[in-house]
Amino acid sequence: MIMNEIMSLETQRKPFILFIIFIFLMTFGIIFSKTNENIGNRREVIAFKGMLISFMAYGIEDFRLVNDNFYDIRPKAVLVFIMSTGFAAMTFACYFWFLFVSSSINISFISKKAWDIVTAIPLLFNLICLYSPLYSNLYSLTDPPVFKPMLVMILLVDYVYLIASTIISIYQIKHAKNRLDKKKYFGQAFFIIFFTICGYLVGFLMNLPAIELCSIPVVLMIFVDLQDSKIYTDALTNLSNRRRMNEYINEEIMTCSPEKPLTVIMIDVDFFKSINDILGHDEGDKALIAFADSLTKLIESKYAMASRWGGDEFVVAGKEPGLDEDFREKLKEMLEKKGNLSYMPSFSLGVYKCVSPILTAEQIMVEVDNNLYRDKEVQHIKQENFPEKLKSLFRSNKK
Repeated sequence: MIMNEIMSLETQRKPFILFIIFIFLMTFGIIFSKTNENIGNRREVIAFKGMLISFMAYGIEDFRLVNDNFYDIRPKAVLVFIMSTGFAAMTFACYFWFLFVSSSINISFISKKAWDIVTAIPLLFNLICLYSPLYSNLYSLTDPPVFKPMLVMILLVDYVYLIASTIISIYQIKHAKNRLDKKKYFGQAFFIIFFTICGYLVGFLMNLPAIELCSIPVVLMIFVDLQDSKIYTDALTNLSNRRRMNEYINEEIMTCSPEKPLTVIMIDVDFFKSINDILGHDEGDKALIAFADSLTKLIESKYAMASRWGGDEFVVAGKEPGLDEDFREKLKEMLEKKGNLSYMPSFSLGVYKCVSPILTAEQIMVEVDNNLYRDKEVQHIKQENFPEKLKSLFRSNKK
């Protein structure tokens, strides 16, 4: 009777495992097909896809769980390859996760090529141990397999990537300038908890696809965060868009005061239609990107956010003391350094300082807009010959 029940459970276990692995591979395959540069920069996309492939390789390797004679596979080299690939897939997943998280930080103390080489050394160490005769120090091919103390070295290398990624995420949480970024980086920091839980589950549930079960919700969460990030990002300039800026202003209003005012600056590119009409729309896009890059550089060390408000308008907002001081001169200087334009664009500014939490974002933007148009009248008079300068530039470029 007991033997019959055991046989019945065993019969039910295999379809359950196959079902989980099938759902896992199908889910990750769909996410993989939807992951492109529309939801992240090139390095982020490559790293995220690499992590998905690594997890899928682990899922395929777990088909061994439904093969009662798996450890009788001959030749032995095939069995070693399959077993080692399972461990390598997890190392690759951790490595690509590290690349994904670190893609958001600016590495200035080392060249990109050198950074890639250094960060790949732990991965190379694990691959040498797993796919060389050294594997015999890690596990024995028995049924069930016996894992040796040296296997801890492989797991420690995985955790080198995970801990480094977590440190980067915590740093990003600390320096995030808005709630959405904090949410994104907190989700990244959570990944190490997921991986640790998976490790314990694999230890207790040797014959069940525990990692597949755990990884689906976590990877889905990361994918959704990526999509959310793009929903709040302007496609041309990669700045935050109007929706995100509105949310940011609404958050900051709640704690503003005379001692800690919220400064909102609107920047409008003057004669933008002339730039498009005379020099072409590509030059118009180039001008917008130049403003975006200059604003990003201008506030990178400040508690502030820059966004493309729409069309040829940008908004900078924050509680950084003196954010608006000499802003026009600083932006002009940055455009000269970073703009990469053959002319100095004209622009107008509207500035407003909110000192009361009872105002709404809409009321603040009305004040900013009014101040902008006052300045725009002044700038148009000062730069009334700007279209002629553009025509002259166009004629000289044609020669």
